[in-house]
Amino acid sequence: MDKTNIGLVQYAKAQLGKPYWYGTFGQRSTTALYSAKKKQYPAHYQWACPTSQIGIKVHDCVGLIKGYLWCDNAEDMLPDYKMSQDVSANGMLEKCKEKGAISSMPDLKGILVFMNGHVGVYIGDGYVIEARGHNWGVVKTKLGDRNWKNWGKCPWIEYIEPQKMISKKNSVPSVKPANYTLKNVRGVYNGWGTSTGRKKVKDLTADGKKHAVCKKNNAEAFLNAGTRVTIKETKLLSSGNLWAKIPSGYICIWEKSKEKLFVE
Repeated sequence: MDKTNIGLVQYAKAQLGKPYWYGTFGQRSTTALYSAKKKQYPAHYQWACPTSQIGIKVHDCVGLIKGYLWCDNAEDMLPDYKMSQDVSANGMLEKCKEKGAISSMPDLKGILVFMNGHVGVYIGDGYVIEARGHNWGVVKTKLGDRNWKNWGKCPWIEYIEPQKMISKKNSVPSVKPANYTLKNVRGVYNGWGTSTGRKKVKDLTADGKKHAVCKKNNAEAFLNAGTRVTIKETKLLSSGNLWAKIPSGYICIWEKSKEKLFVE
């Protein structure tokens, strides 16, 4: 399972400020899509389609979660519909195997929060991102300011607790081979350390090219923050920096001078 709570939060954050369209799940908005949805859900489309909302990814509340599940980890990609995961907000709560009253919610990023007919994504620090409605769009709200009733873990993603995934020993993190999310832009190199030279975008894997900061073949290779990477091996260099081998090359994941970890 390559979908995680960290990836869901990253996807939700990327949708902030975008429009709410009922019955959508990350499609690119068009006048044809508007007409089709208005015909399908006339009660929810009692508004004229603004030109400012054309050409943008659109979601409804549960569509925000479906958009992440169906968009192959890339925030700008379009969804690949999966009937087996096409549920309503209430249906999503029913599917959650781990759930409870909101008062018992664990403080874990990517937890889903529910009220009748509505769902949001908890992003940590007491905040939720929700596709709230046509008048609001996708917004960030305080958990305590909304009348959430239940929480649940989405059954189609893996929930990772960073403090369990990454442990520190003598101030240097011990990062095990697994899938992680980049917290910052990272340069991709030919080997262990900057002396090996940075790769070109053309030298990355197909998936790496999708997440490159610059898409030009001969540009130096940098991966965007939010990119999911598979760490196959790590090595602590004499500089004190921790490096990782990924399918596209080698990246620095811990910088000693800043005591900063670049993956979660």
